[in-house]
Amino acid sequence: MTDTTNPSLRDQAEALLTRVKSVAPDIEPFDINHFVHRLLAYDRKIAAIWCIEDVLGIRPDLTADQAWEVLERAGDKHDAEYGITWTTLECVAEDLFGNAPKTDKAEEA
Repeated sequence: MTDTTNPSLRDQAEALLTRVKSVAPDIEPFDINHFVHRLLAYDRKIAAIWCIEDVLGIRPDLTADQAWEVLERAGDKHDAEYGITWTTLECVAEDLFGNAPKTDKAEEA
């Protein structure tokens, strides 16, 4: 049974996450990265944060859902000796979705 007069830290975090998800960003801006780093610092931890925009920057042919798959796989399977790098994301995307389509360098200029 949960004590509603004194919710656990986990319950408070879940309630905050629910509230953050329900508020439109244009109504109440919320920098989740800053919050996560502050929360980790409280427990003397750090984390590098990657987002789907990072994946799409190197693999614009992927959908947002596919980019999320890349991040999830990279988080689960990366080598802790090296961490997650741009190369990690490229390799994971290639493993999951094949090579990136060839582009004409003249088109990019």
